[in-house]
Amino acid sequence: MRILLVSNYYKEATQEVAYQTVELLTKRGIQVEVDNEQEVVLEQSNFDIIIVFGGDGTILRATRKYAICGAPVLGVNMGTVGFLSNIEVDELEHYLPRLLEHSYHLDERMILQVSVQNTDGSSHQGCCLNEMVVKSVDHQLNNINVEIDSDQVGNYRGDGLMVATPTGSTAYSLSCGGPVVDPELEVLLITPIASQILSRKPMVVGGNKVIKLSSTDRHDHVIRLDGQIEIPWELNAIVTVKKADYKLKLINLKSTSFFDHIDTRLRRSEEL
Repeated sequence: MRILLVSNYYKEATQEVAYQTVELLTKRGIQVEVDNEQEVVLEQSNFDIIIVFGGDGTILRATRKYAICGAPVLGVNMGTVGFLSNIEVDELEHYLPRLLEHSYHLDERMILQVSVQNTDGSSHQGCCLNEMVVKSVDHQLNNINVEIDSDQVGNYRGDGLMVATPTGSTAYSLSCGGPVVDPELEVLLITPIASQILSRKPMVVGGNKVIKLSSTDRHDHVIRLDGQIEIPWELNAIVTVKKADYKLKLINLKSTSFFDHIDTRLRRSEEL
């Protein structure tokens, strides 16, 4: 068995727990590697399990990097809210035998594939688990034209626009007035950010739809994926957003339902 441990380089506690877990696993004869954002993981495609130590941000980073490999991911919460985590750090040793026996359920989460096609033929690609957000570089008003499967939806004018997954429905989209969506559904959420057009409300569309974004604005825009990485959007470029052809497989050791989990996490976020 080969296990990858992902920790947060900027949070020393996650690194300490990761290396303590290395000792636990190597005593059982398991091959272990650690990704702490500094050390290079050479062979990324043959992991049986990925354990992520940290908060949701660390899981988002690990998803963009490793979800395409297909290995199941266990989130061990060492952050604040932990929407994507399944267990707390002090529960890991208790659940470790079940984890190694593959005695768990898998919750599959949809991922977005984002591509930007520039007029000169060049392109940029990226993926995200929560949302992709379009805003201007210098905080100007944006005019974003939305097209769904070649059907014109119209212009969205405001601070920005996001396309979110059901997983991302409890993140930035929720704070912008979007609905909470069961992650078992395969849908795309189009959520305006501070819309200047009052009739433009959040929209939920089928997961197999292809969304295209364009703009006639003469200022620069930027695309942010999961709030962590940026893709440039040059003038007159076309942005395409669609469901990726792979999913994140989240390990569920507690058989906790989404609705119980989300209620606990939302209450926790209110207490911060």
